[in-house]
Amino acid sequence: MAAGRKLFLTHAGELAHLLVRAIARDGMAMEFVRDYAERHERRKIVANPERLREMESTISREALLLITAEVRRLLPRAFGVPGDAGPDELAFCEVFFDEFLGALGRALEWRFFEAEAEAQAFRRDLETYTRWRGRDLLAPSRRRDAQDGSPFPDRCAILLDSAMMEQARRAAAEFQRDLLRFGTHVFAQLGRRPSQRGTSTEGGARSVKRRPGRAMRDRAETRAARKRAKRTNRPSRGR
Repeated sequence: MAAGRKLFLTHAGELAHLLVRAIARDGMAMEFVRDYAERHERRKIVANPERLREMESTISREALLLITAEVRRLLPRAFGVPGDAGPDELAFCEVFFDEFLGALGRALEWRFFEAEAEAQAFRRDLETYTRWRGRDLLAPSRRRDAQDGSPFPDRCAILLDSAMMEQARRAAAEFQRDLLRFGTHVFAQLGRRPSQRGTSTEGGARSVKRRPGRAMRDRAETRAARKRAKRTNRPSRGR
C-alpha cells in the first residue's frame, strides 16, 4: 500500500456511495446519453422520458460493472499484496470487495424482495468484465485500445442507438475511457489524509465527474457556434 494510505472496510461503503452518486440518477450516464443525442442529432433518443430513465438505469449498471471490475483488479496492489500471494494474503481483499458489492446494492436501492436476485445477476455479469480486464492486461507488449474485447461498448451501443450501432459504439468506447479514469481516481483517493488528496474524496469525485461533462458541453457549444456562423454567412435569396 502507498505510504500514508490506509484502507478499512468503511471505505468500501464510501466508494460505493461516491460511484453511484456520480454515475447514476442524473449523473454521468444521463449526461452521456443527452450529449450523444445532441452531438449526433438523434433527439428522438431522449424524447420519451420513460425510455430515457430505463436507458439511464441500464447504462449506469454497465458503467458500475466496468468500474467494479477495475476495483477488483486494483485491490491487491492497494493492500500491498504481492502478485503471487496465496488465499490467506488475499482474504482481506475479498472481504473488502464483498462489502463493496453489498454497499453498491444498498446505494442503488435494490428493492428488498429483489435484492438477492439483483446481487446474483450483478456478480454473474461482473465475471464477464473481470475476464476482459484480466485478458487486456496479460499482453502489455502489444498496442491495446481500452475498448479491446470489452463488453461495455457493444452493450451500451445496443441500448443507446441500435440503428446507428457503430456510431454509438464509438461514443460508448469514449465514455468507457472517461469512466475508467474516473473510477481509478476515486479509488486512489480512499484512505488518504486530506493533505495528501489536495481535496476531499467527495470533492475530488465531483471534480473528475465534471471533467467529461465539461468536454461534452464544450463540444455542444462549438457545434452550436458553427451552425450560427453558417446561418450568418449564408447569402440571402435574390442576390
